[in-house]
Amino acid sequence: MILVTGATGLVGGHLLWHLLNQYDRVIALKRESSNILPISKIFSFYTDRPEDFLQRIEWRTADINDRAALDNVLKDVDEIYHCAAVVSLNKGSKELMDTNVEGTRNMVESALKANIAKFCYVSSIAACGFASGTAMIDEQTPWSENEHKTMYALSKYNAEQEVWAGIKNGLNAVIVNPGVILGFSGTESGSSLIFSQVRKGLIFYTLGGSGYVDVRDVVRAMMQLMENNIFAQRFVLVGENLSNKDIVTMMADGFGKPRPFINVTKELLLVIGFVAEILGKVFRFNSLIDRSFARSATNRSYYSSKKIVSLLNFRFTPIAQCIKDVCRCMADKKSPC
Repeated sequence: MILVTGATGLVGGHLLWHLLNQYDRVIALKRESSNILPISKIFSFYTDRPEDFLQRIEWRTADINDRAALDNVLKDVDEIYHCAAVVSLNKGSKELMDTNVEGTRNMVESALKANIAKFCYVSSIAACGFASGTAMIDEQTPWSENEHKTMYALSKYNAEQEVWAGIKNGLNAVIVNPGVILGFSGTESGSSLIFSQVRKGLIFYTLGGSGYVDVRDVVRAMMQLMENNIFAQRFVLVGENLSNKDIVTMMADGFGKPRPFINVTKELLLVIGFVAEILGKVFRFNSLIDRSFARSATNRSYYSSKKIVSLLNFRFTPIAQCIKDVCRCMADKKSPC
C-alpha cells in the first residue's frame, strides 16, 4: 500500500488523484484537525464525480510529530510520499522546524523501522544552493546561508539532511526540489493566494523572479522516480524561470483583469517589512510581510531541471498553460477542469 502525508495540501491532493488513477486504494495521513474538503475540490479539477475517487482513500489519523502514532499507521504500508510541510516565508522558527525537520526525522525513522520499500520526500528549490546573477542553480550548487535564505529554506535544507541520514541507514529514498508550485487547490494559501489576489484585482508587482512548476508535473515526476526505483538522488523540478511580473500578468490575462503596473521596489518592501516586524512584536502578531519576505519577493534566481529531463526524458507543462487551466477552473467551479 502507498501512504501520502500532507494529503490535504496542493501536492498531496493532486498526488492522490494521480495515484488513484493507477491503484485501487491509497492511504492518506491526516491530523485530527485536518480539513479534507480541499481534496474534493482538487478532484473536481479533473472530474465531475470526485466522490467516486474520494471513497477509495483510506484515511489514517496521526501527527508526524507523534512517533508512536506514526509507527501504528505505517502497518501494511510499502511506499511513502512525504509531502507534509509548513510552507511559509514568515512563520516562526519553532513551527517550521517542528514540522519540516522534526516531522521529517520522525517519518524517516518510522519508515526505517517499518522496512518501507520506497520513500519520496518533497523538498523545495529553497533548499538548493545560491548563485548570483543569471547563473543556473542545480542539484550540485553548494548550499550557503545568506540574506536570501529564509527560515523556511533552512528548515527544508535541514529536513533533507534527515532524509540523507535515512539513506545512509538503508532507506530507499529520493528527494525532489520543486520550484514555486502552481495549480488548483480550492484554498487561498500558498501560490493559490496569488491567483485569488490577481482575480480580485492586483496592480502591484515586484521585480523578483524564480523557478515555477505545474503541480501536475511535480506529482508525475515523483511517481516516475519511484516507479523506476531511482534512489539516493535529488532532482530540481522547474518548468520555467520567470519573473514575478510575468506570472501575475499571465494570471491577470487568464481572469480578464487589468495587468499589474506599479512596481514595488525592494527598498520600499524592506521598510514596510521592518515596520511590520516592530508592530508585530509590540502587538504580538505574525506579520504577513517582514524583511525576509521582502528579500525573497525581490530576489531573482534561475534553476536547471536538466538532470530529470536527461534521465527520464521528462517534459514540463508550459507555465502559461498551467495558469490558463487554473484560471479557467476558478472561473467556472461548477464544471470539471
